[in-house]
This record gives sequence, C-alpha cells and structure tokens, in this order.
Amino acid sequence: MGASQQLFAQSWPSRPVTFVTPLAVGSASDVALRIVSEQIASTLGQSILIDNQTGASGAIGAEKVANATPDGSIFCGCNNAILGVLPHLRKVPYDPLKSFKPIGMVAVLPTVLVVNANSPFKSVKEIIEFAKKNPGKIEYASGGVGSPQHIAMAMFESMAGVKFTHVPYKGASQAAVAVAGGEAPIMFNAIGTVLPLIKSGKLRPIAIAGSQRTLVMPDIPTVSESGVAGYSYASWVGIVGPAGISDEIVTKLSGAILKTLSSPEVVKRLNENGIDPFPMGASQMSTFIAADNQRMGKLIKDAGITSE
Repeated sequence: MGASQQLFAQSWPSRPVTFVTPLAVGSASDVALRIVSEQIASTLGQSILIDNQTGASGAIGAEKVANATPDGSIFCGCNNAILGVLPHLRKVPYDPLKSFKPIGMVAVLPTVLVVNANSPFKSVKEIIEFAKKNPGKIEYASGGVGSPQHIAMAMFESMAGVKFTHVPYKGASQAAVAVAGGEAPIMFNAIGTVLPLIKSGKLRPIAIAGSQRTLVMPDIPTVSESGVAGYSYASWVGIVGPAGISDEIVTKLSGAILKTLSSPEVVKRLNENGIDPFPMGASQMSTFIAADNQRMGKLIKDAGITSE
C-alpha cells in the first residue's frame, strides 16, 4: 500500500458512507441494519446512508457493491439469501466469496412459521397431516424465489415429506401482509418482520425455525420439537465491502460493528424487534460465509429447489 493510500485509510471515513442493502424497507434485515448503523455512524463520526436496492432478488444491489471503487465509501448490508442462496439458483453478476471482503456480522433473524389468524391449523403436526392427504393444496407466501422464506419452506417440505404450492411476493413484508390478509394461509418469516402482525392478532405463530426456542417467544416450540426432527433454519445479515478494500478500513469498520453490538441499548432495540445480535469479526465471518454457502448449495440440490 502506498503512503497516500495509507494516509487515506487512517483518515477514513472523511465523508458519508453508504450501506447498500438489497433488502426491502421494513424487512427484519433492513430494521437490524438501521438500528446498528446509527450507532456505527456515531462511533466513526460520519453519517451512514442506507440505500435499499431490491431488484433481481437482491442481485442488483450486490452487483453495485461488487463493482464499486473499494475506497470505503460503499458497503453491502447483505443477508444469506444474497450470498448463500441466490448464486446456487441462477447465474448472478458477482461471486459471493470472491467479489466481496467480509467485514462484520450484524444479526441473526430468528424465523417463525406463521398462519393466518383464522387458519384451522394450530400445530406443525396438523399442517403435515393435511398436506399429506392434500399434496399441493396448501399455498405458502414468500418474499420471492430464493428468499429466506422460500428456502425455509423448501427445507420444511423436503424434511417433512410434504408438497406445498409456492406463491412469491415482492419482499418479505409484502408476503407477511398477504398472509395476514388471508391471500395465502402460511409462511416462514423473520420474527422481526411479522411481530407487529402477531401482536395485532392477524397472524398466529406455530413454530420457531431455529434449533432452539427464542427469548422473543419462549412458549413457541421449534419445528424440530414439533415433529420434523433436525430441522433448523435462521437468516443472518452482515456487512461486506468490495474485494479490494484496504485492511485498515476493514479493521476500523469491523471494530465499530463489534463495539455497537456490545451496547446494551442496541441489543435491547434489536430484541424488541425480534432480532438477535450476531457479533463476528472479519476473519470469523469469512469462514462462516464459506461454510454457509456450501451448506445452502447442498440443501438446494437435495431439496430440488429451482429458480422456477
């Protein structure tokens, strides 16, 4: 690194920073990024702009960051759908492991199986029994092909030995509103996205998708406890930069992210929105993303998921 570059990295950030997020406004990932970015901005002494670019299931926003000048002015608030799932479903204009430099993990988004409040289904067992007698009859909503909601349900179908009909919407929030309005009876979604609809009585939580119960809803059993042994799904969201970004900038931003996630106030705000902090530095995140990418590739292949 030349002397001028080094000086630049030391004075970074000297102007506002943009977090491009290829995720819908109001989705749990978006909410998590907005909560932490306020605190990160105050640590760095620069404002952070959140730029939601949702086209092509998130590929457009991710491509913008992959091709950006690696000067520390632009980063991607990316989730597992964009880095771990989409590249296994279709050709994308970026390499999930080579086009980006991992900087820090932000949050894990506990996922819940919900039904419309008027649905006759009260348990995973009842859903499976009905689906086995009526293959394809149950429709489920998702935020789009390859979205976390789609993957979670495809995993469920594969492991429970049932077949549903997929109804994709434009984003997780729209899909949740559709289930609340009775357009589709069922879906998996991040707790943070559906919590207001659960609280207002429009959606009923049936089971938690992760390997353990969540503090947000301690009374709701996991899918695995409810009869689909070994089932476990959770979404995550983290910050990555363009591949060529300097180690100095990575270290600085990574440190600010970790500092933010150790703040009790930030943790409290995340929890209130049904989100769990997931602090992880750059190298640990790099290892995690590579393993997750491999796991998702196998899952997609085994479950026969296609981009329809």
